[in-house]
Amino acid sequence: MLELSIYQNLGTRFLIPPEYNNPTQIGHARRIAALYVIGRFGFSSKTVIQYLLGIRREAINKLFRKLVTDGLINERKSFGSKDGAVYYLSAKGKRFISFETELEYHQKTDTSAHNSKTEIHDLSIQICMINRLLHSRENYTAFVTEKELRELGYGTFGELRNERAVDGLLYLSAGDCKDNCMNNCSDSSKSYSCWHSLEIETSNAKNKRAANNYLRPEILEKYRRQLVAEDGLYSRVLFFSHRERFLRQIAARTDEIIKENALGYTDKDIEVLTASLKYVHSFCPTLYELFWNPDSKLDKDSHIKIDQDRIEQAVALYSVNSSNEYQQGLTDVFRTLGIKHPDIPTNN
Repeated sequence: MLELSIYQNLGTRFLIPPEYNNPTQIGHARRIAALYVIGRFGFSSKTVIQYLLGIRREAINKLFRKLVTDGLINERKSFGSKDGAVYYLSAKGKRFISFETELEYHQKTDTSAHNSKTEIHDLSIQICMINRLLHSRENYTAFVTEKELRELGYGTFGELRNERAVDGLLYLSAGDCKDNCMNNCSDSSKSYSCWHSLEIETSNAKNKRAANNYLRPEILEKYRRQLVAEDGLYSRVLFFSHRERFLRQIAARTDEIIKENALGYTDKDIEVLTASLKYVHSFCPTLYELFWNPDSKLDKDSHIKIDQDRIEQAVALYSVNSSNEYQQGLTDVFRTLGIKHPDIPTNN
């Protein structure tokens, strides 16, 4: 779709902060990344941004306090998130990030309609997409969120209303697309998708087989329509969950539906479905630790015991020592530890 080319060209430009040495630039880049994630996904949490930036919890808390104080984000208390809150762009934050990124964000700034039932599901897919973009062996270079797909009509309105709005899309670079897709992407005469879809399963409801409510065949048919079409939205479906059992059950139900073949799948349909549905078991422990294990922290070694007397001694030496190396070294230490002192300019 031509609409997706906007996100394809955008890539990870604002998601992954550039590597700066200047503390002011580092702080600004982190600020942009946090607001950008919140804006594109609709809302986010401290855990997601910490996973993205890879910095200590103290630095994340400081970043979010500053964003709230400056009126750029709204905090909504949460019973589902281990952080105790989730965050939305404020009207001011929406204007700020729109100016910085030159993108239009279709987002309500009122948090009263927040759906707490799907909160962990929505936060989990953010982690999954960030992980694939930053750490996957495949060269994913861009992403589209479910919110953005619904704004295009998927599962919402128009001719795409009956199509499934998947939890997210990742763009596979052209070099990897040829080896990872069922279709021959090197054929320039045809338009093949290099987008992979992501689905997160946080419950077993869609796998339960009941007389009047069995969703898996309907969902599978929607996948099939996109996977077999030459101009389909995506060419692979990646399943994630915090429980390996849920992924095994999805695979078992899918095999059962294909074997029964009540929907009349052709041999080509079965081949494409079998090859294109992938279950990412290896990421289950990460999701569990981040969102379901109450005793887990993203960085357990983030609390450092600091001797106040030694801090004051270091400050005293800073004021009398004329060595630029000593002053710069102490400034870097204070910034890394997140210590504020009026006599030590941390620029952070």
